[in-house]
Amino acid sequence: MKIFGINTIIVEEVLGIHETLVRDFYQSKDPIEPPGLRSLALLESAVGRQCTSLGNELKYKSAISNAATLCYGICCNHPFLNGNKRTALVAMLCHLDKNGLTLTEDVAQNELYSFMLKVASHRFAPRLRKYDPSDLEVEQMSRWLENRTRSVKKYERIITYRELRNVLKSYGFEMENPKGNRIDIVKYEWRRKWPIIGSKELIRKRYDHIPYPGEKKTVGKSVIKNLRKHCGLTEDEGIDSDMFYSGDTNVDHFITKYQKTLKRLAKV
Repeated sequence: MKIFGINTIIVEEVLGIHETLVRDFYQSKDPIEPPGLRSLALLESAVGRQCTSLGNELKYKSAISNAATLCYGICCNHPFLNGNKRTALVAMLCHLDKNGLTLTEDVAQNELYSFMLKVASHRFAPRLRKYDPSDLEVEQMSRWLENRTRSVKKYERIITYRELRNVLKSYGFEMENPKGNRIDIVKYEWRRKWPIIGSKELIRKRYDHIPYPGEKKTVGKSVIKNLRKHCGLTEDEGIDSDMFYSGDTNVDHFITKYQKTLKRLAKV
């Protein structure tokens, strides 16, 4: 949802992030157990922080401060039975990504881990009577992020095969019949058996046959480029990169990339 020029994360997306984390950590040494919501009201309050307004403008009016307040809300409201810090971190990364931002390459996982511990323990800013402590903490979180983020170039867009599956599904395509490390990209269409008259039958048409190393692996840029061409999902057909990736929150990519940090957060 876009508000005052900022792409925000809605409640359903946060729930999806939590469910993905639950699934990915299910067979690990630190599963999210028990999973699920503790309070929908607390989650709605945490997510609603993005939309807090002061007159005709947002209180957190930059994409970075907006992502920071979302992270703060999820982490500190504890809306889930377990996995709040992990969900808060991935939600913040997805928020930044939606707004064309990403962490710089020199941000170490230890540094990100310390960041989340400070958020969870309210150690990002001193307690001052004159100010709301949450405002001071979000302000300091934002400063931390401002020094460690950069703009994402379009050609750098990275998604996993699981995310690609969801993107293609929104255009009516399916990924099926995995065989020999490759998978078909198909579309089912109703067509008449005979021209003009006659009953219709469901036709399966294969548009591409792409490499398939697994759902959580990232898709090569050349694979996506060729796939879009074969499926008619290019700029020439009126679908630019922003439109193609719309709705994708890149959850799998961030879980894989920052798995070390997420595993450490599971223990505290």
